[in-house]
Amino acid sequence: MKKTYLAVLAAIVLLTTAITACSGGGNEPAGSPSSSAAATSSEGGAAKPIKLTISTDQAFGGTPGAQSNPVADAIRDKTGVTMDIISSDPDKIKVMLAGGDLPDIMILPPEQGRIAFDGKLAMPLNDLLAKAPNISKHKTALEVINARLDNQDGNYYFLPIEITPDAKPYKNYSPWIGWYTRWDYYKEEGYPELQSYDDMIPMLASQLKKHPTTEEGKKVYGLSGWTDWGLWSYHVPFIYAEGWTESTKNTATNPDGEYVHRYAADGPLWRGVQFYNKAFRAGILDTEAFTQKYSDYQAKLKAGQLLTIHMGWELDGANAYFKAKGQEDKGFVAQVVEGAVSQAYSLQSIVGLNDPWIIITKDCKEPERAIEFLDYLYSEEGARLMLNGLQDEHWAIENGKAELLDDTIKAINEDKDFASRTGIGLYGKLRGLGGSLVDANGSYLDLRLTDKYFETKLNPLDKEYSEYYGGSYPGDAWTKLVEQGTVRGLSKMDIPALSALQSQGDDELAKVESNIEQILIREIPKAVMTESDEAFQKEKDRIMELIDKAGFAEVDAFWRKSFEDGLAKYEQLISGTN
Repeated sequence: MKKTYLAVLAAIVLLTTAITACSGGGNEPAGSPSSSAAATSSEGGAAKPIKLTISTDQAFGGTPGAQSNPVADAIRDKTGVTMDIISSDPDKIKVMLAGGDLPDIMILPPEQGRIAFDGKLAMPLNDLLAKAPNISKHKTALEVINARLDNQDGNYYFLPIEITPDAKPYKNYSPWIGWYTRWDYYKEEGYPELQSYDDMIPMLASQLKKHPTTEEGKKVYGLSGWTDWGLWSYHVPFIYAEGWTESTKNTATNPDGEYVHRYAADGPLWRGVQFYNKAFRAGILDTEAFTQKYSDYQAKLKAGQLLTIHMGWELDGANAYFKAKGQEDKGFVAQVVEGAVSQAYSLQSIVGLNDPWIIITKDCKEPERAIEFLDYLYSEEGARLMLNGLQDEHWAIENGKAELLDDTIKAINEDKDFASRTGIGLYGKLRGLGGSLVDANGSYLDLRLTDKYFETKLNPLDKEYSEYYGGSYPGDAWTKLVEQGTVRGLSKMDIPALSALQSQGDDELAKVESNIEQILIREIPKAVMTESDEAFQKEKDRIMELIDKAGFAEVDAFWRKSFEDGLAKYEQLISGTN
């Protein structure tokens, strides 16, 4: 293990400083394959056309089989490879791995990656990397996977995706998680200034008193939740909105940047449970939140029955209710609270995503062609192609920077078959580089991260909200609020790479954790439905005693050490020291 870890440290300088090279020269971004040379073999002649079978880790979003669309055709023209996609999922992957009759390339979740590794089903990549200059720039990311698997045989087997050297926070169109409330009702309340998220409760109570039912006569709730994601709806919104962070399923840091287990008495779970208790005592909590599934919650959301929602990806569904009525100035926006952390920012990992991984299988008959094919997808040119399509057909250089064409933006926003028709965004699980990587000209690889694209998404609701806070779109408005000091940027402990460097525990630990979670799921509603601070504290103490008896102290100690060891590794990685 020590040998593997030192190798991670020795290679990090390359990862953290190198930006993958553009295929084009001069000051222009890497060109579209439409203007690039045809595929060539390693000997310099034309590469013979081949087909590579590729299985996915989840159901494929397009039509399986041999791929033919503008992006797939451009990849074929560049590499000589036709992608033959096998739509798969974890259950199908298990069957393939057990049977041993494998496609050329597989995209695997980590747990099944370990099965492939233990079964010697993944081809060693070391010799092949001589033909993969783009992938070879990121050997540290490969070393991190080896460390996670405790692989000390000296070979690489797995490729992570969305590696983002020199990753920096980038803006989204709108905050993507936290707390969202009705903008039209917020205006009606006189734009109250909230000093904490607890201040939402009297505001929501006032709104609910004025609007107890929908126009259709259905009951409205100030706050709801669901049970089939475990304890998610209690604590995850607070983790992000208040500056906590999470790196693994149970590791968090508090707003001061210190480790805390998410189920600890001073952790984010109890922060959320206390908030729900205050909502219950104010009469605004939907008590079906203790029993209903996410689908039930979604039905209420889409019927206009909720005054708060948790996630930015729910906005379209929630606001469709108002859009259908021609009320596009009504709906949900991210609630601004003094001192909140802007979730309009995101951050990708310098070592790529922790899930999934790519392997070339032992059955691949053309491994050199497979690594050359993948290497192209780890170049800036290949990544830009998969993200945005072809230059001058889907995007172009405007004022020195790459931008999507107006017709492309219109199609993205209006054509539900856009991805399958064009291939743009369809093959992300094969893309080696993160979309927030910035090229030499200051352009994001993903051109959906530009102000031009964001401003085309504006509707009357978002426009009014953004302008109220001095921005041109919601994410820009939150950036202005950060600059003004009203809200904060991401925590210094927001480290996407950290979970890949942490120990994950064994099956015995997982059993103890599962038992603790079931205790919490069963008992927490009793704390939520208490009628006073004293009664709440009594229930909290009782529940904490139950999980202590179930082994929480040992679980907490494991994750604390996992966090501290992972953080030490990360700090050494970014410093380049041994």
